[in-house]
Amino acid sequence: MKNFLKILAFLFVACFLNSCANSVQTMIKTSNEGIFINTKKGENFKILLNNSSDFESDIDKKLKIALENLGLKDSKNSSEIDYEILLNVVDFRKNSYTQRITRAGNFFYEFDPFEYSGEYLVENFYTLQVNLQISSPKKGIQKTSLIARTAYLANKKQCQLALEEKIISQISSFFYFEN
Repeated sequence: MKNFLKILAFLFVACFLNSCANSVQTMIKTSNEGIFINTKKGENFKILLNNSSDFESDIDKKLKIALENLGLKDSKNSSEIDYEILLNVVDFRKNSYTQRITRAGNFFYEFDPFEYSGEYLVENFYTLQVNLQISSPKKGIQKTSLIARTAYLANKKQCQLALEEKIISQISSFFYFEN
């Protein structure tokens, strides 16, 4: 029995440390149904970044690498641009949300106004908002606003990197290739 408790305690500590080491969970929301760009491998793109926030970001460099991994080319050696991608990093901030939760059946016990009457649910998270416009001479202009949100509060830099990665994967998913 003593060995079983040691093993159980060890497993608990191992699971706790593993959960602390995992990456930050994120979700993303777009302001419309999204962007769909039918493209061909080898087409050129150019990324312009406007970061009006007060934090350093290299999201444009990471997006460039992601798009090159898809098969698109950076347009620095070409005079013709197939896609001009405008990124406007609007906001990166910490948010707090508090909600009061009352107990069930509280109506019958409201005799004392100073009595404890519920709990508070507090949630802390980071959000990153990026406005995006992709213009193409052949396919027109498509734009959307992306808001990425962490599931919980972690290290600020770790949250920023996770949110940027979520934004980049969403932008990369807008490009689909012809067979």
